[in-house]
Parts: sequence; structure tokens; C-alpha cells
Amino acid sequence: MKKNTFLLVFAFVSSLVFAQEAPRKEFTISLSDKTIELDKGQTKSVTVTLNRSKSFQKSKATLGLASRLPEGITVTFEPAVGIFENSVALIKVNDKVNYGTYKIVLNGTLQNKTKGTILTLDIKENKNLVSVN
Repeated sequence: MKKNTFLLVFAFVSSLVFAQEAPRKEFTISLSDKTIELDKGQTKSVTVTLNRSKSFQKSKATLGLASRLPEGITVTFEPAVGIFENSVALIKVNDKVNYGTYKIVLNGTLQNKTKGTILTLDIKENKNLVSVN
């Protein structure tokens, strides 16, 4: 089997992602980063890769969330639906989110089969902010 290397450059994140071998059956889902740190008010992106077997190459994929998001966190996918290998998950954290570590399950559905992977969000207090009283 061939191993391919892809270089993905995005506005917010530049990362080198090594593609995995295509699975023998069905598909797998992987992330460019399994854990990301964010401050309140920050936005970051993660590349979501669908590694497809031959029988899933032309199947329409739908990306989504298997877990409910905590208040103050939003996740969008670009693209979210279609025939693609890579998508960008944009994670936004507003100023009202509580500090802490959150585990979010991102999933992909192809041919009525759903697989997921866990993204860990670590919301840190921004110590560089200046408080004016």
C-alpha cells in the first residue's frame, strides 16, 4: 500500500500531517491535534482526516459531534458534508466558558456507519490580560 504525505496550510494553523494507510475495510477518522489549548475568546482549527478503504472512496461523508458541547464552545466543520479527505474543524471559545479540560467527540458518518475520535480542549486562564478596575 502506498503512503502519502500531505502538507496542509491554513490561515490559523500550519501543520504537517502524515496520511495513514487506507484501512482494509470501512474508514477511520483522525485529527491533526488530539489536544489543543485555548484562552477565553480564542479560536483554533484542527484538521480532520478521513482515511477511507477502497469501497468508501466515493461515499458522501457527514461530520458532526457525538457529544454535547459545553456552554461557550462552538465547533463548525468546513466542509461538513461531501466527498472529501480532509476537513477543518474550527473551535471557538467565548469569554463566558468555564476554565477546565473538556473532551469532545468528533464523528464522521459514511454509508450509515459512524466512527468518532476524541478532541481534548484545555481552556486556560489568559494571564496576559490586564484587569482595569
